[in-house]
Amino acid sequence: MKNQTNILKPRKIRGEVFREILNDYNLLKKIAEETGSRESTVTNWAYRESDKVSNYFAVNAIKKHTGWKDKQIFQS
Repeated sequence: MKNQTNILKPRKIRGEVFREILNDYNLLKKIAEETGSRESTVTNWAYRESDKVSNYFAVNAIKKHTGWKDKQIFQS
């Protein structure tokens, strides 16, 4: 059995991030590429403000594209 000592509480994505995904096609495209999803799927995530945007690869794509830090992406 694996030891699960580094479990973090999931953090919520800010509304501004979802709006940025919907407004910036290049960001949406990068998230789709990084997560292996279709662009329409990522658009649906943003419209629904889905927790799937907090995926490690999606967050990294957001950070690289926008230059935002964790405080600007996640609610405190």
